[in-house]
Amino acid sequence: AINDVAKLIAKAKNPVILLGLMASQPANSAALHKLLERSRIPVTSTYQAAGAVNQEHFTRFAGRVGLFNNQAGDRLLHLADLIICIGYSPVEYEPSMWNSGDATLVHIDVLPAYEERKYVPDLELVGDIAATLNLLASRIEHKLELSQRASEILVDRQHQRDLLDRRGASLNQFALHPLRIVRAMQDIVNNDVTLTVDMGSFHIWIARYLYSFRARQVMISNGQQTMGVALPWAIGAWLVNPGRKVVSVSGDGGFVQSSMELETAVRLNANVLHIIWVDNAYNMVAIQEEKKYQRLSGVEFGPVDFKAYADAFGAKGFAVESADALEPTLRAAMDVDGPAVVAIPVDYSDNPLLMGQLHLSQIL
Repeated sequence: AINDVAKLIAKAKNPVILLGLMASQPANSAALHKLLERSRIPVTSTYQAAGAVNQEHFTRFAGRVGLFNNQAGDRLLHLADLIICIGYSPVEYEPSMWNSGDATLVHIDVLPAYEERKYVPDLELVGDIAATLNLLASRIEHKLELSQRASEILVDRQHQRDLLDRRGASLNQFALHPLRIVRAMQDIVNNDVTLTVDMGSFHIWIARYLYSFRARQVMISNGQQTMGVALPWAIGAWLVNPGRKVVSVSGDGGFVQSSMELETAVRLNANVLHIIWVDNAYNMVAIQEEKKYQRLSGVEFGPVDFKAYADAFGAKGFAVESADALEPTLRAAMDVDGPAVVAIPVDYSDNPLLMGQLHLSQIL
């Protein structure tokens, strides 16, 4: 069966690898890097596979896909004549969103495919993922030459990354643009930091535009809408590895659903920084209400003094009060050896762009 997949790769004009959660396990990620080195196949991933692709292969990485079918990775999947799913489960990104049925589908995982109408693989390699990928890599004889269209998609994606890197810090409005906050977070979430991500509008901006190069560096929910999970996750991640700083991020609506866990963080002296994107609303709910009912109901609240709230628990509270204060405040909060909270006002005016064919040149 491995030889059959190798032959499919050899014949394919536009193969694409779709990574799921299990691909982000360190051993599987290391084996994936060998396969990418031998094959040079373009790759995309669900949100849960964040960090599975390292910097060496970043130019062939089309970014993450999920929620809305409008990303560079989606365009590669629509173009594909062969899709190789590695460690993927349909719950991560609904197959009807990305599988047109025109491509040959290969499933590589520890479990057989959970088949549904839009996910019926033509071939399955079931077993240890790392061992399977290592064997498959040894069967690859030629590196892929990208088609013109695939090359254009990847080059444009890299152009947008460069735009964010060079110009993200120049978005000086206050409250802050989401991309300005993502750009600032990129500087503090290095390979030694673990990141846990809650559910909300901010989640989409982070999932699309914040990069990770370490397997299992990022814990992120997706379709389960698990608001309030980031801070408890962060405490758990710190308990597993107390020597590593953990950054968690939520909206203000998500934070208040589990903010009592600050007491746990303070009692344990957990080295956790929690970042709150503050807009005094359940913004993602508001977007859906507006789309479905053309009106809003029950989505606004606050304001809440999150700095005072954190201080009351015995954590160290910070509040960003101007655009220029963003980066210095984040650095000061990162320097705290113990639980800290940073509140950052955010302007979500550009959120509707997330549902269309957003190109960062529209903003930057």
